[in-house]
Parts: sequence; structure tokens; C-alpha cells
Amino acid sequence: MNKAQVMKTTQFTTKKAAVSIGKLKIISVVVATVLGLSACGQDSASSAASSSPASDNSEANKNKASLARNTQQVPHVIYKVDYAQPSELSYTFSDEMNPEALSGVVEAVAGWQLAQFDIRSNKMRSEMRPSGIPNGWMYATLHVGLWHWAEASNSDLYRQTVMNLSQLNDYQLGPRVYHADDHAVGDVYLSIFNKYQGNYRIADTIEHFDQVVAEPSTVSLEFVNSDKETHRFELRNFTDPRCTSRWCWADAVFMSPPVMAHLSKTTGDAKYLEFMDKEFWEMTEYLFDKDYGLYLRDSRYFERKDDQGRPIFWGRGNGWVLAGLARTITYLPDDFAKKQDYIDLFTSMSKTLLDYQLEDGSWPSSLLEKNADTHSETSATGLLAYALAWGVNNGHLDEATFKPAIKNAWTSIVNNIHPNGKVGYVQQVAFAPGSATKEDTQLYGSGAVILAASELYRMNTK
Repeated sequence: MNKAQVMKTTQFTTKKAAVSIGKLKIISVVVATVLGLSACGQDSASSAASSSPASDNSEANKNKASLARNTQQVPHVIYKVDYAQPSELSYTFSDEMNPEALSGVVEAVAGWQLAQFDIRSNKMRSEMRPSGIPNGWMYATLHVGLWHWAEASNSDLYRQTVMNLSQLNDYQLGPRVYHADDHAVGDVYLSIFNKYQGNYRIADTIEHFDQVVAEPSTVSLEFVNSDKETHRFELRNFTDPRCTSRWCWADAVFMSPPVMAHLSKTTGDAKYLEFMDKEFWEMTEYLFDKDYGLYLRDSRYFERKDDQGRPIFWGRGNGWVLAGLARTITYLPDDFAKKQDYIDLFTSMSKTLLDYQLEDGSWPSSLLEKNADTHSETSATGLLAYALAWGVNNGHLDEATFKPAIKNAWTSIVNNIHPNGKVGYVQQVAFAPGSATKEDTQLYGSGAVILAASELYRMNTK
């Protein structure tokens, strides 16, 4: 389907083709990718790949030059990965933060989650919510976690895993051009490009954000349920609050700003960073509660209160913010004028969040609720443990103050993992605090756990 065939009932004209959902676009590519990719010595688009690997720390101008070069007819390295039978074993996990124990947890969590994958639909579970698409935010959180673990532990197996999943997505972002949820997966595409080159891997991401920057949304950040717009594509329609064409909800900090900062670093083009910076601080001015030092989820919570008349601060919502800040700061140039402002916000929020940690080491779904019977919520705890560990590893947080909190958080996380690797007590897709049971799991819960493990691995191998 060409781009002109995509229909969208919004004020914007999309330039993106809809991603095939429920249908695999090129069956021969998929079969080669998943069934034979590891052994064949090249990926299905290797003719477009460059022979010169680059790290995520490459200078932006070098990456910009590489983008301008003609792609060479040389395949990049492919890792040989043996077939692994889905395991039905029961594991006993240790909450120690040494490499061996962390690897045991990640192997079980990733193994269970990836065993849910169905190649026929390119999905890992039935999901009726709009973002439940293979290149949407749920999957992206898992892919980001797997890539971080691959880099932290130097695992060729998980590098290949993320490349396989990315190729099934044809290296495309989600179909909604302006919606942050459909931006998140671009971070792994950029990371793969930075390591192995291949302009095709980031072509869609560049096209996508070029439109966002050139034709910016100017809608209000007010979150109004009754004011919605419908995006129509060949295989799926989306109906979203109109404000979601901008970052009008806290979760967006994890989904889009890190990708734009990463894209700016990779291409050497400051326009993405400048746009990200402007939008981020406008959203922060709107949703950040200076009295509590936390983010409200969206403007509906300006007036909504808990049963004690207090503001409602969502645990996972603030987890998305703190983890998103950590990932964004990673890509900011040292000479970027406002970099310290991001670091100051990160450190301030981190100190505030220590006050809301429960005795078992977790953070609750509703941060101001510290009842004795409040059970941990794994996705919030995983995101916050990742962010705090990143802060310690990068010298932004005091190790003596934060490491005990991180250790307690990891113990809570490990206690919520089933013996088969399934991550439990994950609040389902939501926009506010809510309950979670032992059986409740989700892709982003597994991703958050693996993200946390990646930073703990770095912490204990420095």
C-alpha cells in the first residue's frame, strides 16, 4: 500500500504507510529472518548495510556523514543463535545483584515472554487496546529492555533477538505520525543503526520526525475525553484524545523525547533536539506539580483527588517520566545549554521518590498511598529501579543514599516473578492508579524488569 492510500481524519496529512498488523508483509523475508536468519550469514536487507560498525557514542558529525554516503553492498555481521525450546522449567531466583544472579532472572523473564510470540500475527498476546501493535509502545518497552540488556551484558543472542523483531516490523514506527506511543520503538532502530549501519533501518524514523518538526501540532495540552480524532489506516483505526498529537500525558516522556534526542545525536541535526526540548518543557510546565515534585498523569488530574482529598500521582506514570529522563539525558550533547536542567529535574524527582518507596522496596500504583496492605506494582518499580540505578552509574545520584533503595526495589521485583519467568503484579494498560494481581502481566512489565537488570549489571561490573 502506498502512502497516498492511507486515510486519516485529522487536521494533519500523514506521510506514513500503515504497518501491516496481523499480516506479514513479505513472507519470504519473515521466514528468512526468524527461521533462518541466524545461520544464513546475512539479513534479508543486508545489501543495504554498511561494513563500518559505529557505537552509540559515535560523534554526531560522523554519523551524519555516514548517512550521506551511498550504502555499500556488504552484509553486516549476523550472530549464530541456536534454537531454544520454550521452557516449562521452574526456576529459583536470587535477588542478589551480581552478574550471575541477574542473568538468571533475565534469561527466565525474557525466555517466558518471547515464548509467547506468535509469528503468524507478529504478536505476543491478544491485545485489544489501540497501542497493542507490534511496533507500538508495549512492544517497544520490551525491545528497549532487551537491547539495553544485550549491550550491558555483551549478549549477541539478545542483539540478534532485537534485530529479528525489528526486521519483522520492517524498521517502521507505529502508524500514527504525531502520537508518542508510536515513536518509542525508534530508539532500538537507531541503536541498531549506530552499531551496524544500514540507512534503511532509520529511514522511516527520519521521515516520521521530519514531518513532526516541519508541521508541528499546535493543539492544547488539555486532555479532554470528549474531544477526539480518528486515524484511519488499512488494517486498523485509532480514536484518540486530540491532545495526544502532543505530549499531553506523563507517559509520553518515555516514548518520544529519548527517540528525538537519539535521532539528533545520530544524524547531527539539531532540529530534532530543539523540537524535543521545547515540547518537553512546555509539557513539564503544564503537568509537573512543584509542591509535590511529581508529575500528574494529565490535565484531568488537576481537579481529581483521592479519598483523602490529596492529588493523585500515578506510580507508573512517574516511572515513565524518570526512566524517560534517564534515557533522554544519555543522548544530550555535553555542550547542550539545558542539559543540566534535565539532570537537576532527574535528581530532584529521584530524591522525592525515595519518600514514597514502600517497606518491601516497591512503589505503589498510587504514590501517596502507603497502607500496610498495599501490594507492590512491578512495572512502576522496574522503571524506577532502572532510573535510579542509571543515576548512580552515571554519577548523578549518591551511591550510599540510593543503592539500598535500589537493592530493596530489586528484591521486590524478583519476589513478583513466577517460577517460570512470568512477571506478575503488573497493572494493566491504564491512565491512573489501579490494582494488579499475581497473574497480571504485560510486555512493558517484562521490559521494565529487564531494563532494571541491565543497569544493575552495569553497576556491579564497573
